[in-house]
Amino acid sequence: MIPMHAVATDDPQRTRWVVDHDRLPAAGRVRHAPGRLGALRDAGVIDELTVAGSEIAITLSPQQSWRARGEEIRAALDEALREPAGWRVEPSERTSEMARAAEELLSGPIGELAASHGGAIELVGVTGDQVRVRTSGACHGCLASESTLYDRLQRELRRRFGDQVTVSVANTSTAVSVGKKLLTLFVR
Repeated sequence: MIPMHAVATDDPQRTRWVVDHDRLPAAGRVRHAPGRLGALRDAGVIDELTVAGSEIAITLSPQQSWRARGEEIRAALDEALREPAGWRVEPSERTSEMARAAEELLSGPIGELAASHGGAIELVGVTGDQVRVRTSGACHGCLASESTLYDRLQRELRRRFGDQVTVSVANTSTAVSVGKKLLTLFVR
């Protein structure tokens, strides 16, 4: 099962499910969820699904209870998170604003810095409070690019959107690249 836990809210019909970041669909209001979770929504058991930050908020319709449906919904949520392509989410304004800000920074001063060293950094996507980028050219595998990403990009996004924002690199890790190169040297 995917690691997650339920957190009660002031509304007895609404529960927040805190989930590992890399499993979450984009932030916003869920229009369609895959599998049984989508079927429960379509059948009127679930009134509303929203994704924000590291959690999915599920509001049951008034005639339902978490005591009766909690385990079923938890299993359905686990199943749905395993099908990331099956989610259709209406993006929240915050996610769109954060993506625009990241694009602006990457095409502006941060992108210019990377290009001046023979590299490039591009936005892959924004999910909740996580901004994913891809490095290429001289930036791919360069330790200084980490400083650029965290000391400049992440710091500026946190200044604008809050301390919960994180930047991660979607490329394969430097350790894997270096490890493959070392293995090639030893195999010869």
